[in-house]
Amino acid sequence: MSMKGKMRKICTILVGASMVFSLTACSVQKSGDTPAKTSSAGEDGTGLSTMKVGFARDTSFSYQGDETAEDNAWLDLYRENGIELEVIYDVDVSQKTEKLSMCIMSGEYPDFMDVDAKNFTGWAEQGVFADLTDGFEKYASDEMKEYYSTEAGQRALKAATVDGKLYALPVVATPNDGMPILWIRKDWLDNLGLEAPKTVEEFYEVARAFAQDDPDQNGQNDTYGLALNGKDVFHSIGDVATFFEMFGAQPGYYSNVIPFIDVDGKAVYGGAKSEEMKEGLSMLRDMYDNGIISKDFVTAGQDQIFQDMAAGKVGMAFSLFMGAETPWKNALETQPDAEFISVPIPGKTEDDRGQAFYTALPSQYYTMSSKYDDMEAFFKVVNLSMHYLAQPDTLSQEEYEKYNGLAGKYTGYSLAVCGFAVPDKNMVGWGRIQEALKTGSTENLNAENQRDYNAMMAYYENRDRRSELDEQELAAFNAGVLYWSVYGADHCAYQTLHEMMEMDNYIYSAYDAAATEKMNECTTSLITLTKETLIDIITGNAEVDSYDTFLEQWNALGGAQITEEADEWYQESRAE
Repeated sequence: MSMKGKMRKICTILVGASMVFSLTACSVQKSGDTPAKTSSAGEDGTGLSTMKVGFARDTSFSYQGDETAEDNAWLDLYRENGIELEVIYDVDVSQKTEKLSMCIMSGEYPDFMDVDAKNFTGWAEQGVFADLTDGFEKYASDEMKEYYSTEAGQRALKAATVDGKLYALPVVATPNDGMPILWIRKDWLDNLGLEAPKTVEEFYEVARAFAQDDPDQNGQNDTYGLALNGKDVFHSIGDVATFFEMFGAQPGYYSNVIPFIDVDGKAVYGGAKSEEMKEGLSMLRDMYDNGIISKDFVTAGQDQIFQDMAAGKVGMAFSLFMGAETPWKNALETQPDAEFISVPIPGKTEDDRGQAFYTALPSQYYTMSSKYDDMEAFFKVVNLSMHYLAQPDTLSQEEYEKYNGLAGKYTGYSLAVCGFAVPDKNMVGWGRIQEALKTGSTENLNAENQRDYNAMMAYYENRDRRSELDEQELAAFNAGVLYWSVYGADHCAYQTLHEMMEMDNYIYSAYDAAATEKMNECTTSLITLTKETLIDIITGNAEVDSYDTFLEQWNALGGAQITEEADEWYQESRAE
């Protein structure tokens, strides 16, 4: 399973339930293969209200058990609530935006749409979406309203509001799920008698030692200190931007948005802190020149980083919470003592740690067509997903498996029209699982926690007998490494994220609204320029001081204007 799939499995983030349409036509079909009417909110002869939707799923999707496109738990649930879906055939998720755009251009588009941040505002202004303001007050469930009651939830609703009207129900971002941490080979630290770094100075010394002091004790000069994703630069695995967070700057973000942060009460581009950026660039140049980062990092993406971590070639990487799973389980094949831990981002001092950038800007906006006239049906669909996908504490084991998925029996969440991430569920789950490990009692685990706990123990209870496991046991063992690295181990991901939240080692984005027209116009070129500049300076193709020239170019190419737009929004937001 891909890393993207693993991440979705933990977070219950339902990327697969995206609304898309065919490149060649925007005609619709019933949930089976028979032709269907195209009228919205109509009666289909069964007394059910019809709703046009479409699904995009990744290539790993498959129906489980006896479920089919015509007969599955989610279709039954919708029908029980008076809704019949008219579904486009399944297409690859990579075609989502292109196909939806073509259907909107043709004027024949779905009643329920999953829209990305880039297109949301423009389509709202064009009248594609219905105003949900009154519908939210009238039809949103108590669970839905509670979901949006947090600070992050209110930020998300604000991002979905255009000219004072609510045009979407966005998926709320959870701070700790998107915050990078530092993954380190603990067995290498132990071999060299080193402690996990808390300061930039300590970080450099650990990285140097991992490159030059034979941390794997094989007598060869075959390791390096820090993995960097030079192929993508800003990425959830081997992120380059996180390195600069140690110095108080933020030149980019892995979801390809331009990060704006608060500097003296104003929204400022996170890479505009020139002195902090140049301090970090000077260290990276030194690390590159001295082999502390790989000479080949420019072409290294996620796959290469995972290979190097698993092969025992590199000892540290900045990544998200799931970043150790693939390299750890693969490393155990040849290095039985391999062990990864996570730590907060180091800083200039122990009391001045690096701050992880966090944006509450939604990546998914669930919208209703302005041509669709059954507001109640729209809210029934989102309320059902909110209940069965984002409220695991309220579900029985059978309900959880039926609607979230169980291999070999239920297909689960990917059959839902939409989905929501459970706010802070991973952090809460970590606390419950830690309690279960300490007490031996699992009575406080919900259905999802129990699943994760069982998977984790398949690794933990067999960690000293891996070579004795049969094929089925080994598969369970490998799957359990993910949950152990996230929830169970000393210095697991969520222990570290908990520490960072307790120490306030994160910084909110100063701009959490949908992109402006100018942002859509110039963001890609500005991000490309930033990536090229960082790589050129790190590899010695440009001087560190040339970063000031880059900032001048960045501003001239639209950066100055979008910074003004971001600050205007920020000042209005602060005044509310």
